[in-house]
Amino acid sequence: MQLRGKIMAIVALLMAVVLSAGCHRRPLEDMNDGLYLDLTTNLDIQNLKEPLAKPELMRVVFYDAESYEFVSDDYVLADGGFISAQPGKYKMVVYNFDTESTLIRGDWVLPSIEAYTSEIPSSTRTNLLTKLNSTKPDFVAPNPETPIVYMPDHLLVARKDVEVVHRTGVQTIYAEAETIVETYYLAVKLKNRAGLSSAQALLSGQAKSNMFSFEGGVSKEDVILYFDMLAGVNEKTGTDVLHTTFNTFGKLPNVESRLWLTIVVTNTSGETVSWQKDITEEFLNNPDRYIYIEEPEIDIPNPPTPPPSGGGFQPIVDDWAEENYDIAI
Repeated sequence: MQLRGKIMAIVALLMAVVLSAGCHRRPLEDMNDGLYLDLTTNLDIQNLKEPLAKPELMRVVFYDAESYEFVSDDYVLADGGFISAQPGKYKMVVYNFDTESTLIRGDWVLPSIEAYTSEIPSSTRTNLLTKLNSTKPDFVAPNPETPIVYMPDHLLVARKDVEVVHRTGVQTIYAEAETIVETYYLAVKLKNRAGLSSAQALLSGQAKSNMFSFEGGVSKEDVILYFDMLAGVNEKTGTDVLHTTFNTFGKLPNVESRLWLTIVVTNTSGETVSWQKDITEEFLNNPDRYIYIEEPEIDIPNPPTPPPSGGGFQPIVDDWAEENYDIAI
């Protein structure tokens, strides 16, 4: 037992010598107290009457500056906050984390991070195309292989090359997040506004997604955009219109394609009317992103005149007529 105790004492003494030679004391660094993101969000969106609502949460992602691989992420409020990152050089990407229709994928590596929207249900697609083919078989029909997708909501993005340094105070990173989504106002002159029940629009030639880790990351794959339209009054012309504001990642970049706007209208009696126009020229070179189409107008048919009342299933009973008779008693 004495020998065993001596061996243990010698081992402990050797470990102490090694540790004292290999380590040195230095103060601990609390990275959350030393790195601050000062973030500005641009909420003024063209063709929105009111500023965009301030996001509830922003995601901050750091990628290695050379390999572009994911390193870490953090979350802050829309105005920024303290974040954590070890000293080094990074590609930083910041975006809002509260979108409903805009989805994010591919965030494990910088070049593949992508904003996109999901396809509409197959039943909705079939119903729309069936109505279109039955009312206007001569229209330019959507390519059956082209996805029909929901429009995106606004994604606020900031990109910045960042070098996090060893520090004794607070290092502040400044960044500004702006939307990567375009908003257009669209109106088509309308006749017989009172007869409208619903209207769905399809717009071809739109970009599928945005690889937003770098500017100009609009996808070269096309989709058909789906959105609803409502009856109203155009503020500039005072005319009845079918109108909306719709969002898009933009037209396909550097691609010669035609942008067909197709609208399927249902009146109050369930009758369907289809309307179509090539709006490529109205869409391009349009810094105001304002599209007003006067011709051809959309003419909503009146519902059929209801049949006259009566018949076996709708009997008519005249009002009671008063008749007086003398009764002999």
